[in-house]
Amino acid sequence: MAGARPVDAVDAADTVAPVDDPLAADLRASVRGDVLTDDVSRGIYATDASFYQIVPAAVVVPVDADDVVAALRVAHRHRTPVTVRGAATSLSGQTQGPGVVIDVSRHLDRIIALDPAAGTARVQPGVILDQLNSAAAAHGLLFAPDPATSSRATIGGMIANNSSGTRSIIHGKTIDHVLSLRVALADGTVLDLDPCDDATWAARAAGDGREAELYRGVGDLVERHRDEIVARFPKVMRRVSGYNLDELVDGAGYTGPIGPRDRSGPRRRSLADLVVGSEGTLAVVLEATVRLVPRPVASALCVVHFDDLLDALRAVPTVLGHDPSAVELLDDVVLREAIRNPSTADKAGFFDGNPAAVLICEVSETGDPLAAPARVAERIAALAVELEARGIGYAWPTRTNLAGVRDVWEVRKLGLGLISNVPGPVKGQAFIEDACVPVEALPDYIAKVLDLCARHELAVSVYAHASVGVLHVRPMLDLHLPAHREVMGEIAEASFRWVHEVGGTVAGEHGDGIVRGAFIRRAFGDELYGAFRELKALFDPEGLLNPNKIVETPAMTDHLRYGDGYEPATVPVRFHHRAQGGFVAAIEQCNGVGACRKIGSGTMCPSYMATRDEETSTRGRANALRLAVSGQFPADDLASDRVAEVLSLCLACKACARECPNEVDMARLKADVLQLRHDAHGTPLAARLVGGLGDLAPFVAGPLAPIANAVAVSPPGRWLLERVGDVDRRRTLPPFAREPLRRRLRSRPPVDRDRPEVVLVDDVWSSWFEPHIGEAAVELLESCGYRVTLASDGLSRGPVGRVRRRLGLAAIDSQRPRISKGLVDDARRRGERVVRALARPVRRGVPVVCLEPSDASAIVSDLPDLIGNEALGREVAAGVSMIERFVAGELAAGRIRGVRIADRLDGRFLLHGHCHQKALFGTADLRAVWAAAGADVTEVDAGCCGMAGSFGYEHHDVSVAVAEDRLLPAVRAAVTDGRTVVACGTSCRAQVADLAGVTALHWVETIRGT
Repeated sequence: MAGARPVDAVDAADTVAPVDDPLAADLRASVRGDVLTDDVSRGIYATDASFYQIVPAAVVVPVDADDVVAALRVAHRHRTPVTVRGAATSLSGQTQGPGVVIDVSRHLDRIIALDPAAGTARVQPGVILDQLNSAAAAHGLLFAPDPATSSRATIGGMIANNSSGTRSIIHGKTIDHVLSLRVALADGTVLDLDPCDDATWAARAAGDGREAELYRGVGDLVERHRDEIVARFPKVMRRVSGYNLDELVDGAGYTGPIGPRDRSGPRRRSLADLVVGSEGTLAVVLEATVRLVPRPVASALCVVHFDDLLDALRAVPTVLGHDPSAVELLDDVVLREAIRNPSTADKAGFFDGNPAAVLICEVSETGDPLAAPARVAERIAALAVELEARGIGYAWPTRTNLAGVRDVWEVRKLGLGLISNVPGPVKGQAFIEDACVPVEALPDYIAKVLDLCARHELAVSVYAHASVGVLHVRPMLDLHLPAHREVMGEIAEASFRWVHEVGGTVAGEHGDGIVRGAFIRRAFGDELYGAFRELKALFDPEGLLNPNKIVETPAMTDHLRYGDGYEPATVPVRFHHRAQGGFVAAIEQCNGVGACRKIGSGTMCPSYMATRDEETSTRGRANALRLAVSGQFPADDLASDRVAEVLSLCLACKACARECPNEVDMARLKADVLQLRHDAHGTPLAARLVGGLGDLAPFVAGPLAPIANAVAVSPPGRWLLERVGDVDRRRTLPPFAREPLRRRLRSRPPVDRDRPEVVLVDDVWSSWFEPHIGEAAVELLESCGYRVTLASDGLSRGPVGRVRRRLGLAAIDSQRPRISKGLVDDARRRGERVVRALARPVRRGVPVVCLEPSDASAIVSDLPDLIGNEALGREVAAGVSMIERFVAGELAAGRIRGVRIADRLDGRFLLHGHCHQKALFGTADLRAVWAAAGADVTEVDAGCCGMAGSFGYEHHDVSVAVAEDRLLPAVRAAVTDGRTVVACGTSCRAQVADLAGVTALHWVETIRGT
């Protein structure tokens, strides 16, 4: 790693800006929030979802608007640039800067006021779109712009980029929904910007101070350039390039209908319209008052299938004749990946055959919720009938039910991640993807782009907003290669020329940033470019706010994340990372799209949901690893203390392996890095104790269990465990069992050996800690007509193995504890034996079933990638399943007569799925088994429990915060409702018992065969 150079350095300040000690000291003295100046923190904030990287001098995480203003004043005194960011999902490179980066997403996230009668909300800039819409939904309202990143996009970021989204055909852009703004200028001056008539404008311009300067200057600038503004601004609605001078001039820019914006009555102008879409270069948003519109009460879809992509584009004008609320295109690249990708596979059931493209056509209705469903069904049927009658497309399936509509849109939302989720460095790159052309010009424009890419032998993906002429075209390039970067420039130049010829804009979404900024002068001409520079100087005389965006932008190939200086090291890791093409490629799978920053839904990323700290997101960790492996930290060592700190709050929940559209498996990456750290610094005793639990437990469970358990809960025992085992003294360890599983099973009567055999994985947990669950699984399988043998019988067939089994000391240790603690060398050696033992029944065709999801995930997912014999690992993985999948399959095949609710239970359950269960196997099989027994089940979208093996014992406060996010409130409500709590993971049951005082069951305790 030593000797690697900074990425594509233009000058030192661009990539490894030295920390200005006086600046940092002044910030810490003036700001109550965090001020981060270490190399790792600055590196984590150096990138976003674009392919650019600029390392800042410092990062400020303000606690409120006063902190933002204080940071601006400090930066102004030091003449240091400032870049403000929210979720940093920019695809164009807007949220990086060499000075101070201010992250408003963590604390400035309050909905200050929501007025349903007025249809308005006043919010701080860090409010997440989905959170605002969740609050507005209670009143039948929503904030209408709907980018695909709604689960993490902040309102401030949407204002900066003038975001729109899928339904812009009826709702326009963010600018059409912003009523007023409170902003701070670069020197800390705070202004309230709202619409005003000509008289008010003149009165404000007549005063003194910065506000008057702006009103006078902007008024004069607009008058001087009025004719050029009318002549040169593109007439397409989705233009988000340059500054919005056209909003202050009648007849300029797009003048068609754009949803709810009131353009009637006397002219009213607002300086807020200039701030919207300015990418943080004019002012910093402190608060925004936004318009809310009626939420649709019903919608329906027709997914039109085509054999040819250009035919799909030619069909758009016909579809528009039916007043759709959205028309989205997905090409075959997205469709194929949607079927394969675990984040979308269960939602991608709406394809008929193998289309080259589909148009997702939506109609929606507001108003009467009783009449609307029939109305949208009628409208979508009429669309399908006309298209079929005219021979447009080859299939026209419709979706009118809520679940079906939601699944289609979820696939569409993940389109960006899906097209970049291919192994290796060749990815669909975002550099011409936001061009907007008139809809009638779209087929010819796309045909030219596809032809050019074909001449360069480049694959291409095409998707997105066909309704408004904005298609995300992504040529597949490897930006590590100079030749591919050169091709990128050639394609961008050609695209600009073709777009300009038809009156479009290269920035119809996602703003200009770095990737398109260099085209602004040619697009608008010298006069308007000069006006843009004047406007920038009016608002920001020293040029400190997000410099080199919109004006004075560098070339699109400057500041690349993977530039000429990017030199990743060859690292001796243990996992093969075969699916991604190696360790470095697995890290680089993170493209910064930020799906790990969502809150309030799903499982990824539990520590981010609890802390809202970028460092604790999957993206933050991946950035730290990428920078470390490429030598971009002065201490360029993956084994360093700071990198270990970044990884420390990763719960290894594996949710990122499923919910991240790029399948970044941070749990596996963490295990490899921890092993490197152990290699360099030695293995801590606590890690050895946890990793070796499967070796220790057989000698403690049984007669010694009462003594060990008593010591563990005593004050001296808690003190000792905290000192040597990193077990927080507020925690209670799970007790060892007095009667391990094998001894319990000896008292069970034998079953007929003619019954079909099932092998049960007798894992560490069901063997030594919760043997009643292992016994319940045996009872369940036997009641369904099977003969159960234990998987550990195959561990050793010699005298030692027989003695271990006779003494009750045998169990299957999946190596999950060792993997989680970074003892990967040991896990690989011992894992080979586990795989060989399980291969015996698998090769005999005997089903092998697991009780514990984390053990199943180790056997099915991790060990095959860890051991040398990949073929054997995959063979075993294919023959091992969760026990619920086996039972559900046997029920469906009719080999199990039926199932019933177990005695003493009423069949009313609350299910909390284990993270690994949801990530790799899902809960559909379990729900199917319960349905066959007539159970009443509520499955809570509870995220992670927060225990995650040893994590909850080592990180008590974060663990509790994770649990309180959704799980514990759901458990308390279930207990009040009289429901039985069911959790399939031993960690989950321990967490529920420890924090809620509730005994949760494993599902095998709830069902018996009839």
